[in-house]
Amino acid sequence: MALFFIEAVRFDDSGQRIAKVRWGKSKGGQVMPPAMVDDPQEADVQAVLDTIANGDEVLPKFQSENGIILGPKVVGIQYDDGVHGLSTASNDVPGHSLSDLPSF
Repeated sequence: MALFFIEAVRFDDSGQRIAKVRWGKSKGGQVMPPAMVDDPQEADVQAVLDTIANGDEVLPKFQSENGIILGPKVVGIQYDDGVHGLSTASNDVPGHSLSDLPSF
């Protein structure tokens, strides 16, 4: 199982749904602060959904004045109109959902 970090999102024209992410694969191990193997790449939501379906873990990665904070696990969702999207498994921690990440 690999670990991926999402560090920024792009919303669709409605501004409600994530259309793309800027993400990368974790170097793994006990690397602190958490780092990516390569520079972050842009990807469509479907690439993230495929990665999650593959059994890999995806987390939002937030920059704060105290360093890097990893948010709750990213999960796939299905909207009422049948379109698939992304969310976090928990919204218990304010400021740590995908919509709180920087946009690009």
